[in-house]
Amino acid sequence: MIGIPVRRGRWADHPYIAVGGGPRTLLVIPGLNDPLCRVTDRWWFSLLVATYCSRYTGRHTVAMVSRPPGVAENATTRELAAGYANVLKETGPADVMGLSMGGFLLAHLAADHPENVEHAVFGLAADRLGARGRAVVERWCEHARGGEFRPIYAEAADAVTSGLRGPIVRGAAGLYGRLATPSPDDRRDFLVSAEACLAHDASDRLDGIDVPTLVIGGTDDPFFSAERYRETAAGIPHAHLVEIPEAGHEAVLDRRREFDGAIRDLLYE
Repeated sequence: MIGIPVRRGRWADHPYIAVGGGPRTLLVIPGLNDPLCRVTDRWWFSLLVATYCSRYTGRHTVAMVSRPPGVAENATTRELAAGYANVLKETGPADVMGLSMGGFLLAHLAADHPENVEHAVFGLAADRLGARGRAVVERWCEHARGGEFRPIYAEAADAVTSGLRGPIVRGAAGLYGRLATPSPDDRRDFLVSAEACLAHDASDRLDGIDVPTLVIGGTDDPFFSAERYRETAAGIPHAHLVEIPEAGHEAVLDRRREFDGAIRDLLYE
């Protein structure tokens, strides 16, 4: 799809998209909205995922791995992380990047299974939500309980892009919200994930993460305050903090040089 082989499949019942053929593995855990469109659900989304993952190929085979459908009711982030431990049993030890909520799962994964996590990247993720982030996720829960997902898509699109790219992403999100209705099972999985985010607090797990770690986030992130990023990095024994000035969750798309450069510095050390 993007000039390099793209593989789709499942590891431990977790859908994945993988690109590249490097000798090392980088496993990417996606964020909260994953149940609303998993990586293999739609061909165009698989293309977007593969394009994103290709940013880190070279030395790595890169795979973004969704949470499986039908997660347990009231599942915690630690229980969801245990599913990724089963994924790593199939793939072997890997570098792991958790994006946003994916970082919540990474905290437990790295603390509970350090033998399978070679490097940890908390990408736009801290030990718990900040006050603004809690308000956003609580609002999304109310929308989801009422079956209203278009406001969630719109607000998520606003969060991940700015500048000239913004109107395109927001327009695409609006179109998707009009045309796509999550199934009842996917709605339930989203709510389980959102409630797990609200309950998540990994502050007592950070000192158990004994692998080289990067915490990277923007100083204006709507989900995590700069203080949360700093305290997260300070609590992990071998962590390096990179703050991207005047950036929020859009750093993953709009501040690629700073975001990807810091990740490569860790993974290629």
